[in-house]
Amino acid sequence: MSAVSTTDERALVRNLLADHAVAGAEDFGRFVNDSRYFDTSSFDSKAATPVLIEVLPRLTDPGVIETVALHLKNPAARPAAFGALHTSFLTWGVARRGRVGWQLGEALVNAAPLRETPLILEIATDRAYGMNRQQVVLGLPRFRRAPETERALRELIHDTDVAQQAMYALRRVIGPQLTVEELEGVRRAHPDTTLARLARHEIRKISRTLRRQDAVASASPLDDDTLSLDSVSA
Repeated sequence: MSAVSTTDERALVRNLLADHAVAGAEDFGRFVNDSRYFDTSSFDSKAATPVLIEVLPRLTDPGVIETVALHLKNPAARPAAFGALHTSFLTWGVARRGRVGWQLGEALVNAAPLRETPLILEIATDRAYGMNRQQVVLGLPRFRRAPETERALRELIHDTDVAQQAMYALRRVIGPQLTVEELEGVRRAHPDTTLARLARHEIRKISRTLRRQDAVASASPLDDDTLSLDSVSA
């Protein structure tokens, strides 16, 4: 991983944005959850996207990289930001401290075009990236048309770092009934472990949802008594 720069990269990015006449450049990195800034931000993420894409691979300050990743989740960054995000994730995705890798992963999967499915799956299944893969795995249903996606998710539900996200994603890809069968397999394969507890929790959630759906499906808008009364009234 690159060494953290002694340069004030946040100021550097703000200056670049100002040079490109991006509205609200001075608000770069000032989010509503920052208690110092409660005013509405005037920062134009869409207009800033080309500048942020260009500068991202050159940044070495994890805090600034995380801020850029947050801004590159906007729709205008799709798919133009994929290359820069991918390059940065390969470097910072192994970071165990902070959220820079996690944020890059979320921005990456949001920006990824379908043709990049192999690269996304390569990251999702690489344990070296640990929990920084969580948002990547959660976004895999976007790539469900590739048969490799389902196979990857069936493996990832056995991976503690991303199991919860993989269980949710698998449900969206193969449906609840088949997912329950897979989760029962997780319980059998990993008894008395975190994986087994996660699987039981997801099975209970899916079962409740299925029971509600069955109840709605079995409820007729007009039962026999109502039909009989209607007939008498007529």
